[in-house]
Parts: sequence; C-alpha cells; structure tokens
Amino acid sequence: MPDHAEEKCLHQGHRERLRERFLEEGLDRFEDHQVLELLLFQVIPRGDTNPIAHRLMERFGSLSAVLEADPTDLASLQGIGTRAASFLSLIPQVTRRYFQDRV
Repeated sequence: MPDHAEEKCLHQGHRERLRERFLEEGLDRFEDHQVLELLLFQVIPRGDTNPIAHRLMERFGSLSAVLEADPTDLASLQGIGTRAASFLSLIPQVTRRYFQDRV
C-alpha cells in the first residue's frame, strides 16, 4: 500500500492534467467520474476529488442521476457539502436555460 507521500506525488498535477485534457479534447473521451471531478474542482479547492466522484457514481448510478439528485441527498455524501451539492444541482438547470435561449 502506498504511503501518504507516494499518494500525494501520484495526485500532484492531476487537476491541471484533467483541465488541459478537457481544453485539448473536450469531454467526449472522459469517463463520467472524470466529468464530475472537473465540476468538483470548481467548488472543492483542495484535495483529491476522485474518490468523491466515484462515491457519487456508486450512490446515484450515472452522471445524469448525480446532476438531477436532490441537493440534500448529494450533501449527505462524505466530501460533498451544501456548496458542492448546490453547484452540481445548478448544472442541469443552467443547461435547460441554455437550450431554451438557443431556440
């Protein structure tokens, strides 16, 4: 089992690598938990969001189910507070507004 220093080294630069990959490739080749990680970066400024993203996927089953989940249910998961829960819940609502505006 890796020690804390090895684990920290493994994750160092992870956020920046994911952001760069998104800017270069878009989201098409990202797995759902990686999309959640990118979103969580915006509201969880430090720490490893990967386990949080995996917990969300395990609990809700899909990216769309996570985004459509009740904010109270989201906030009850370890690592997700009210700020992250409200942000994730905002995404589908903003998306609906975006598509309404485009029509």
